[in-house]
Amino acid sequence: LACKGGYTRAQLHLMLKRNNPLAATLMTHHNIAYMMYLVRGMRKAIMEDRYPTYVRGFIHDQFRGSDKGGQDVPSWVKDALQEAGISLDKVI
Repeated sequence: LACKGGYTRAQLHLMLKRNNPLAATLMTHHNIAYMMYLVRGMRKAIMEDRYPTYVRGFIHDQFRGSDKGGQDVPSWVKDALQEAGISLDKVI
């Protein structure tokens, strides 16, 4: 709804700033849609036995690294993935 409904980020920001209840509804719909997209990707990766590759790709997209103008992968993410047996050596 928020993305495909024609609302820009600036419009959403202004609505949120003004405590417009529609903004909260639009953001909730957007967040649920994004979570469903992520879960579909995870499920598919698990079914195709390529979940670690999926995770590495996701981490690469989310954390570009400070040398590239983004954020570095937080240590808690590295620790959690290490505990899950997923190496980020190819990403970092």
